Amino acid sequence: MHTAIKWILPGLLFLLLIWSGWKTWEQAHAYEQETLFIISQLEAEAQLESSSRQLLEILSFGLYDGYSGQVEILNQHKTLQAAYHLSVRMTTAIFFIISVVIAVTTWWVRRRLSDLGYATLTIAFIALLVGLTTPILSLEASKELPVLGETVFQFQSKGVLSTIAALEQNGNLWLAIILFFFSVVIPVLKNLVAWLTLFSRTHHFSLRGLHISRHLGKWSMADVFVVAILVAFFSTSGEGGMIHAEVQAGLWFFAAYVVLSLVGTQLISYKNFDKKAG
Repeated sequence: MHTAIKWILPGLLFLLLIWSGWKTWEQAHAYEQETLFIISQLEAEAQLESSSRQLLEILSFGLYDGYSGQVEILNQHKTLQAAYHLSVRMTTAIFFIISVVIAVTTWWVRRRLSDLGYATLTIAFIALLVGLTTPILSLEASKELPVLGETVFQFQSKGVLSTIAALEQNGNLWLAIILFFFSVVIPVLKNLVAWLTLFSRTHHFSLRGLHISRHLGKWSMADVFVVAILVAFFSTSGEGGMIHAEVQAGLWFFAAYVVLSLVGTQLISYKNFDKKAG
């Protein structure tokens, strides 16, 4: 019974963790699509057309209801947008709650810092995958205009991979390759190398793997990317300005990877330091 609990319970918890990460990714992209539709209806050209429909509806004494129908559709999409936004927040919270439960359960069942470290690295890797593929920041340039009302001049929602793809499409191939290598390849390799020390048969291999992992970590731009995004957020979130920034779920997962990867590597190191001292 004890052996079953030791393996089945963590396995089920990690399946729940993967499910919550996938649901966050799914709901975040659905939220982005609804936002893009709403933004398309609030652009200057669309607002001019909407104003014309409103005037025509007034002049026709309601016989033409194109404007009312458009407003109803827009409100429906805003309702969906709010629902997806709430769902993203809930699934993100569930992900981090399950992460804490996994850490506590691992320590309760295994009672070894190294095992806790490997569990932490696994959580970090899942968080990295979600963080790389989910939007991390959205920027909107809008202003309340006479007659037209709220008008959006520009909107962008970007994640790490979508930013790299945009750089490649705009002709900045080398910059895209550099960003992909240091923000995607290096973090993934760092995590995998550290995690593979679980299967090491010799103390020398384990120490070597951790040394390589730390060396790779020095070349990673994941933490720099998080700081850059936060700087962009705070520099464009002032009240009264035309540009408004909103942090998306991907940033929290990407930041969680940075912290958990560091913690996991340190916890695994304690095992090896103890062996070295012995």
